[in-house]
Amino acid sequence: MELVGNFEYNSKDLIGHGAFAVVFKGRHREKQFPVAIKSITKKSLAKSQSLLGKEIKILRELSALHHENVVTLLACTEKDHNVYLVMECAPVIPGELRHIVRFVVVVTALLFARQITGFVTVVSRVLFVI
Repeated sequence: MELVGNFEYNSKDLIGHGAFAVVFKGRHREKQFPVAIKSITKKSLAKSQSLLGKEIKILRELSALHHENVVTLLACTEKDHNVYLVMECAPVIPGELRHIVRFVVVVTALLFARQITGFVTVVSRVLFVI
């Protein structure tokens, strides 16, 4: 387990990743509630240091709203090679946008594959008729 202040995570519990960061599922070490831990390598920050500062500022302002649809920034910690943002872990709800998008992508891919199959069938008939 990796320790980040009062929180911990296992590097195998990957939630997602982007151009500058990796997000892990973690938990509070004492209270055991789930969190999302965003790990940003300092190397990747060389060109975007100001973006991180803006992201932290926005997350702090949004966290102050205490709105049910906004995840709260719980901690911001810096270590030798990484900066960590610890946030509430949003629950995965069936039917949420990312699941809908995934479904649409799969259906689109299947329809595209069907069109290609139809095209290949027509072309092969034309080629074998001549």
